[in-house]
Amino acid sequence: MRLKVSYALKALLIIGSVVFFMACERDYNTIGVDMIDSGDITTNKKTFNVEAFNKKLKSVRTDGLSSYQLGNYRHPVFGVYKTSFAAQLTLGNANPVFGTKSPGNEAVLDTEENETVTAVYLNIPFFSVVGDTTDVDETESRPYRVDSIIGNRDVTFTLKVQEFTKYLRDLDPSSNFQESQEYFSDEDPSMFATTVLYENPSYTINEEEILFFENEEDDPETDVDETTIPSERLSPRIRVELDKAFFQENIIDNEGGSMLASQNNFKEFLRGVYTSVEVPENQLAMLFNLNNAYIEIEYDYNSDDDGTLVVEEDTFRLNLTGNKVNYIQEEAYSQEIQDEMTPGLNASRLYARGGAGSYVEIDVLGGQTSVTTAFQQAKENGWLINEANLMFYVDEAALPEKSDLTLPKRMYLYDIGNERTLIDYNIDLVGNTGVDSTSYAIFSGELDEDNEIGPRYKFRITQYVNDLIRNDSTNTKLALSTTNSILNALNVSAFNSQDEEIKIPQASISNPFGTVFFGSNVPESEKAKKLQLEIYYTEPKQN
Repeated sequence: MRLKVSYALKALLIIGSVVFFMACERDYNTIGVDMIDSGDITTNKKTFNVEAFNKKLKSVRTDGLSSYQLGNYRHPVFGVYKTSFAAQLTLGNANPVFGTKSPGNEAVLDTEENETVTAVYLNIPFFSVVGDTTDVDETESRPYRVDSIIGNRDVTFTLKVQEFTKYLRDLDPSSNFQESQEYFSDEDPSMFATTVLYENPSYTINEEEILFFENEEDDPETDVDETTIPSERLSPRIRVELDKAFFQENIIDNEGGSMLASQNNFKEFLRGVYTSVEVPENQLAMLFNLNNAYIEIEYDYNSDDDGTLVVEEDTFRLNLTGNKVNYIQEEAYSQEIQDEMTPGLNASRLYARGGAGSYVEIDVLGGQTSVTTAFQQAKENGWLINEANLMFYVDEAALPEKSDLTLPKRMYLYDIGNERTLIDYNIDLVGNTGVDSTSYAIFSGELDEDNEIGPRYKFRITQYVNDLIRNDSTNTKLALSTTNSILNALNVSAFNSQDEEIKIPQASISNPFGTVFFGSNVPESEKAKKLQLEIYYTEPKQN
């Protein structure tokens, strides 16, 4: 019931916003007609030149992400990228007791529980949604839609899990331990990836729900056979069995020891796991929710039942909820793309790519030295800016294929000069609906393929331009990037190819999307798709 109310509220919010704008538009049009009839104002549209520059990233901050990439994939425009990740482990509970007695009690009672690891499983869930279960029997797997796999879902690849020996500390010693430690995509994890805990050269993805049947007895008084009903259900995931001896030695055998006495001690002792893949022909990219990932240790122990030795079973969990780092390797871009990334070049083609790829920097002044120079006519004639738009048209001829990978459902525009969101994003009356596809619908940045010119992404920056003209702001650099979620406006540290530290949207990191746009420096034949600033304005009548 709570879910239905939530959706109802979201629907009312969107409908209310639409009604509000329709009402405002009717009021404005009525007033506008009166003013036009009296000859007080004129309305018009004008386009202004902007300049746009391609910026290559060297590295991006990849700890603290909402999702982590794993795979080897060849983007049809930008080439091959490889991703892997390291994750710090945390104890399900500190100073754990395995079995029913602590080592001290075992010694006092002169009993040995002999806890022995029987199996260890690493669980890394995909992002997935349960489908229609109307016709699914309770004994069967429910249908799932897995949303976080790109490429060949049936490919056989090598999956490898290793111990990770680098200590992923929380605080940065260079800041006197006052700031969080930052971890970047270009660090080399190989020297810290040691003991192999799992390796399978012929691993394939299983997108089905995983069922467990541990109900051993059937109740004769019921019509259902309880042994056929799943005792546990797991969503689609990578689930692999790790080396038992390693966890026997490092976890179970250390019961009561200082290594397991606290989370801090444990993080220093067993520092994490590292997961990597090798995919033939670079055909696969996956996204994982590591916040829900865990290692489950199954073990047996001896128990005394009125003098009779009984073997009991239990489990202990290690969570992947500590620090996590995504490592990203990219091959060099083609010479054609590199030429368009020449520093200071007002480019004819613009390249935006997620991960540690590239972004586009936009100078809305079009190379002019000041707002006054760039918008002289607007300032002198007292324009009222009714609407201002930046529209990025896709160069379809540059895309070998058309998919979500090359035509992302959404892009993101932000103020890179001030390292913040644009005011038009902040005041969008639709705002955060809780659903990415419907949020910030006025500010937008959504893919629009339903127009005569071609695929494009439109950003409404009316208030930004109004403030620019009224306040003579000199910080006019905007940036365009990919986004994994328009709801995530957090900026994080990154370094460009000139080793300059900048801020980029965190949501641009956790995706492999990328596309090509027409820039502003194009020939006359491409003028219709040229990047430019489009302003609709009202101008008072000059006496």
